[in-house]
Parts: sequence; structure tokens; C-alpha cells
Amino acid sequence: MRLLLRDAIDILRSDGIKKLLLRSLNFVYRRTLVPFLPRRSVQYNGVDVPAVRLFDRTLPWRSWRDRPNYESGLISGIEGHTNSGDDVVIVGGGWGVTAVKAAEKVGSDGTVTVYEGSAKEVERVRRTVSVNGYSKIVTVNHAIVGTALNLRGDSKNAKIVDPSNLPQCDILELDCEGSEIEILEGLTIHPDVILVETHGRYNAPTDEVVSILSRKSYSVVRNVIADEDLREQCESDDIRVLTALNDD
Repeated sequence: MRLLLRDAIDILRSDGIKKLLLRSLNFVYRRTLVPFLPRRSVQYNGVDVPAVRLFDRTLPWRSWRDRPNYESGLISGIEGHTNSGDDVVIVGGGWGVTAVKAAEKVGSDGTVTVYEGSAKEVERVRRTVSVNGYSKIVTVNHAIVGTALNLRGDSKNAKIVDPSNLPQCDILELDCEGSEIEILEGLTIHPDVILVETHGRYNAPTDEVVSILSRKSYSVVRNVIADEDLREQCESDDIRVLTALNDD
């Protein structure tokens, strides 16, 4: 209760009474009505994502919208380097958009394996995969690879997977909010392609990730902003996507 009151005072001081009222209404709405409302989909980079509840689009304090460039860096890497029949491993599931994009590319002869530590995100990934018809291709594991850092939700009973135990794959995608350095350092597999989203704000700066990839005998062939819809934030927080090819 004290924490909520302190947050309210901070919002009132910084943004005024109107912002506080909107935030308060959103809080009550999420806690009381949202769990009982049917889901609706928005388009994240061409993928249907059940991220919206009925009425969300009409409420002034809800900001859900289509995002045509969502995860543009990772998705361009997947689309440019994934082939039919490939095995793809994704660490950090998010909304499941990159899993769907990978499944589209690998087809029925390939596999997509997702590791996600947050219980809430696991359910999000599974819903998105199901809505888009790829449940037979995509396997979602409730598991933390390495050390849990900056999870978006409670890990609950997530398994712990050592980076050295990640399965062999053709494409490895890392979008794990600061854990990417530990995972790269502990890798024993050698995928053809590694896609890494860097997070300078979480002590995983782009330059350091590039250096680790180089030591692992990978050449970075592409270095781009992680999400063109959030370019300003990505630039200020050093959030980029590296596409690295195996030199061996």
C-alpha cells in the first residue's frame, strides 16, 4: 500500500492530476475487468498477437496498437538467414513473434525451440504460436538459461538450463535482457548463425558482445537498431541486433 501511494505521489508531482487519474483508471481496469474480457489480436510485424482485450482500443489510457517494425532487427536476421528444415533455438520468447517468423521459414521439416523464464511470457508465446497455427513446429520451454536477469514476470517453477546444455541448432537467437554475455561465454554449440539483441542498459553493451562473438570465431555481418518502432529508446539504451556468422 505504501509503495502504491508513493508511486501516486511521484506521478502527481511529475505529470499532474490528469495523468494520475488515467493511470489510476488503468490500474483498476487491469485488476478488475481485464481477466474476464475476451482477447483481440494486433499485428506485430505481420504476426497476429493476442495482446489486446475487448475495449482496449477505445479507452484513452490503453495504448495498444499495430507495430509494423516490432523486433525489426531480429526478424530481418531470421528472414535473411533461416532456411527450410533448419533447427532454430530462441532464448527469450517475448510475445512469440520471432518464434512465429522462424516457424514460417523452417516449415514442417524444421523445428523452433523457445526458452523463456517468465511464466507470463511463456503463456504469451504459446498463445501467439497457437493463433498463427505453428504449435506443431514450435516447442516452448519454461526455463531460464543461465542466470535470471530482468525477467518480465515471475519465474515460478522455471527450470534452470546451463548455456552449455543448449541443443545443437542452425540458428541461435538471444533476446534475454542482459544474460546474453553469460550465455555466449558458456556456449558449447556452434550454430551457423547467431542473432543477438544487445542491452547496454543491462551491462551487455554492443562492443563487448561483438568482442565475445569474435573470440568464438564469429564475424558480425550486420549491426542494426533492434526495433525501428522504438529507435530513439534503442539508440539511447544501446539496444541493437547483431547478426554473426560462424567462421569455421
